[in-house]
Amino acid sequence: MDFLRLSGKNIVVMGVANRRSVAWAVSEVLREAGANLVHVFKDGGLLEKNRPLIGAEAPALVCDVESEVEMAGLCAAVAAHVPVVHGLVHSLAFANFSEGIKPFHATLKRDFLQAVDISCFSLLQVCNALKGLFSPDASIVTMSISSTRIASENYGYMGPIKAALDSSVVFLAKSLSQEVSPRIRVN
Repeated sequence: MDFLRLSGKNIVVMGVANRRSVAWAVSEVLREAGANLVHVFKDGGLLEKNRPLIGAEAPALVCDVESEVEMAGLCAAVAAHVPVVHGLVHSLAFANFSEGIKPFHATLKRDFLQAVDISCFSLLQVCNALKGLFSPDASIVTMSISSTRIASENYGYMGPIKAALDSSVVFLAKSLSQEVSPRIRVN
């Protein structure tokens, strides 16, 4: 039964790191629903490590969201696998605790900004890169936590970054719906 109505839909999935990843759990559900998946990995090593999970023949590509060159090629790389994108799963999160875990107020600026770039701003970058491929009814899903009213201390400095992602989704939905299609949904 295709209660998600995803059979035959082309979905780009970003963020599979291993079988414990939220992105992997989402991928399994999408695959079982009959969706055509295109996985995007940060680098070739991560892709090869996860080849057994996604399958030897599954469409997969490499794109490091910190690289402007790789981001510029994302649309063409995805288009080589699918002509239209019906959905995007953005499940990217990265925190560099280069000097160990510290209290929030002692977070290093370079670590915080790198985490914002990868975990939050990349959603905007990827949507801009793929907007020419999005179907009029495309859905965009990202993984966030609501931490604007409580401090999730065990999440470290990623709490405020995921709150920024949560806020960015609202603005992204409005601006993309005006530019791409009034029917595009950002979940």
